[in-house]
Amino acid sequence: MFLLINKPSWYTSYDLIHKIKKLFPRKTKIWHAGTLDPLATGLMLIAIWSDTKKLSQYVGLSKTYLATIDLSQESDTRDTHYRSYHKQLDISTLQMPKIQQIHSLLQDKIWVSRWPLTPFSAKKIAGKKLYEYAREGNPKFIDCDMELLSYEIVSYEFPVLQLRLDVWSGTYIRSIAHWLGSQLWLGGILTALHRESVGERKL
Repeated sequence: MFLLINKPSWYTSYDLIHKIKKLFPRKTKIWHAGTLDPLATGLMLIAIWSDTKKLSQYVGLSKTYLATIDLSQESDTRDTHYRSYHKQLDISTLQMPKIQQIHSLLQDKIWVSRWPLTPFSAKKIAGKKLYEYAREGNPKFIDCDMELLSYEIVSYEFPVLQLRLDVWSGTYIRSIAHWLGSQLWLGGILTALHRESVGERKL
């Protein structure tokens, strides 16, 4: 059995699994095909019983996200769930980018595979997760292979930009938000993120 769950915001992926397990007998096998950040909402593919063995076929698939980016904010985590650093820029002093600039920047990054990784991620260096280094006050700033397959500008009312992004598995949308803002000499954090699809599976 597979469940297509619309994860609410501020639930961790583990929280969701824990709640679903309460609906089934104690030893029922339940797992998911990919986590979502607590801030994010949207599709989580949950497998029950013997179908957990089929989850590997859903790992590494492309995903579609609806991302809301605020170009007037900065934070250490690249989203609103910041740890020790957050800054609201004065909008009156900022130069509003033209939509053509945004198109040009994103178009140039399609299929380009190196992006700046957020220091608050689960990526490991020397067997230790990046967010563990960051929480110790020793953040690591590295680039990582990611792939933007396509994009759509859904809406743009400065400083808020909403994008629909088709990406390959392992791509951090927070990295795209931060990179885009830095290229425009602005801030760039995620204020909302919704996963619409995993491969051909949609809500």
